[in-house]
Amino acid sequence: MITVYAPIKSNRFYYAVKLVLNQVGGVDYQIVHTKEKLEKVNRVINYSGERIEGSFQIHPYGLLSEKDYRKFDVNFDYGGEEKLKLFLTEFDDLGFDVFSAAFFLASRLEEYWKFEPDEHGRYTSVNSVMHKLGVLHLPLINIWVKVLLKKVSSFFKEEYNLKSQFKVINTIDIDNAWAYKNKGVYRSLGGVSRAILKGNLTEVKERLKIIAFEKKDPYDTYSYINETTKEKQVESIYFFLLGDRAEYDKNVSHKEPELIALIQNLSKKHKIGVHPSYQSYLNLGIQKQEKERLEKITGSEVILARKHFLKLSIPETYRIFEKIGIKEDYTMGYADNVGFRAGICTPFTFFDVLEDRETSLVIHSFAYMDGTLNQYLKLNREESIQKIKQLKAEVEAAQGEFIGVWHNETLNDRGLWKGWKAVYEEGLSSES
Repeated sequence: MITVYAPIKSNRFYYAVKLVLNQVGGVDYQIVHTKEKLEKVNRVINYSGERIEGSFQIHPYGLLSEKDYRKFDVNFDYGGEEKLKLFLTEFDDLGFDVFSAAFFLASRLEEYWKFEPDEHGRYTSVNSVMHKLGVLHLPLINIWVKVLLKKVSSFFKEEYNLKSQFKVINTIDIDNAWAYKNKGVYRSLGGVSRAILKGNLTEVKERLKIIAFEKKDPYDTYSYINETTKEKQVESIYFFLLGDRAEYDKNVSHKEPELIALIQNLSKKHKIGVHPSYQSYLNLGIQKQEKERLEKITGSEVILARKHFLKLSIPETYRIFEKIGIKEDYTMGYADNVGFRAGICTPFTFFDVLEDRETSLVIHSFAYMDGTLNQYLKLNREESIQKIKQLKAEVEAAQGEFIGVWHNETLNDRGLWKGWKAVYEEGLSSES
């Protein structure tokens, strides 16, 4: 048991200590606010500006005493086991305020500041402090906690070690269950007509053979996914898009019997989550409806989600999730870059800065997405494999969750995705 002494009493502070010591560090702790109570305890982290003999001191930067979210400059320093320190302090045993630094990254405080969104209204990596400092590829909070526990162990002459275990999690977004099958008469005829007008007779023949059940649909990669994950002994989570058809939501109808059968079959052995549609963005009613559609199909409560197109808006998206009963989110990451959007690779609860409260929603950060490697960063297969290995090595060292985002359609081994199964399988490997 570690005792944290601090004169301040704030929700930010309570959240940050829980995040650092318990959610990441796995350490039991208690908080006291008066020095009188320190007489009966030992192994004290002193989070104040006053020196207390025999305690491990972390000097408060001041961020956790505030409720403001105005933009400010973040001081930093490179080097050491910490790789990078934020919110530098002096005359203490760490050299920076790890609680403020962890709060800043995990709460996504900078996403409350004014920023330039991309064409889909998303916060992009180039806006972030971690990208600007060149450390987006590092789960900094995990690294900081590991260093903190090492120094505290040495200071108190008692071992404090991370209790979490390195874990690979496979996540698949089903934006479109099939390329040609089960699209209805009008969509199928339209697809054939467009292929004829383009003079693409190969596609015409393929479409007709698939519709006639003479050939397997190219997006039907589910057997391959299940076989590889079973071989690698990796947990899979499937996120299904069940919104109404629109410009960016070109999925099969949620009423299609084969889609219903597919979802029910996969839900017998794997976790299933909802993939709120592009058009649902900040619409609570639509997201609730799509969640209920999936629940009707599976016959069980749906508590997992990842937003389609990664259209995450802090804190609005997570407020909606709370209201409709989503308990775990897998959207925390970037479309335009790989790495750790919240600087963390272990599950953590979300803190709503505007409402000044810790929520019950658990966030799982992903490290990379298939389209990010291939289409945004323009990496080839070999470069992508190396990038995945580097990210995985960081997560393994941090004893965190290594999560990749893939799509059933990108595993079809055709065209732009020819040969990318090797990249996918590297992401499933437990070896870095």
